Amino acid sequence: MSGQGIKYTYDGTFEGYLCAVLAALRSGKVPVSITDRRLYPAGDDEINVVTSLKDAQYLYSMISARSSAEVQQMTSDFFLTDVRGLEIDLYKMIFCSLKYGARVAEDYTSGTMRKIQMSIRDLYREAQSVLSGLDFYLGEEAACAVINPRNSVLPIIRQPVLKRREIDDFIIYDKRHHLLLERYGEQNMLLDISDFPVPDFRNPPEAYAYLWPFIRDRRFDVMVNPTQKKSGSTIEPLWLKAS
Repeated sequence: MSGQGIKYTYDGTFEGYLCAVLAALRSGKVPVSITDRRLYPAGDDEINVVTSLKDAQYLYSMISARSSAEVQQMTSDFFLTDVRGLEIDLYKMIFCSLKYGARVAEDYTSGTMRKIQMSIRDLYREAQSVLSGLDFYLGEEAACAVINPRNSVLPIIRQPVLKRREIDDFIIYDKRHHLLLERYGEQNMLLDISDFPVPDFRNPPEAYAYLWPFIRDRRFDVMVNPTQKKSGSTIEPLWLKAS
């Protein structure tokens, strides 16, 4: 890794981030920054990377092929954490995994790797805490819970929640990360609704009254162009761990 780096922006999705990393790797230069352009306005000197599901899948597969499934899992898990500067730290891990292989996962001498490992442990600890403390409001047609975790834990707790059979239809809304997990009949989806105008709910009954009609009437289920990020996409990103 050498030379003057470039500033990249991505659309906030895991696929978008992987595409930005791939662009940096292909340039042969260490990126100065990789930022979510939803959070930070892009400057004139930044490259807005277009999201390609094909490119994202290619890099994601290469991480496993050249290192290990463990490092691939660490990549998707770390992206779910709320760590300052995670994009560059994750870029470093991906670069090293492609160059040096699986042993990067056990490199306890690296400050970056220790940070990543500890952050992932914190992610799973918070996920377990949220899972054990889920408090559902029972509406007329479905149950509803609202969470506000520091890390993005819904992809982690998705399968354990779906295995619960004491409730049938339900929604869980993560108000911080604008993710919505829903089970309605035989279908379940984990949706990114960050582009959808959602009010700041004071309690689960408010969230249920507002969100459930969109689930019941399938108004979130809109097919979109895979290269674009739109609200209510049924195209589930890799990091959402679709069942």
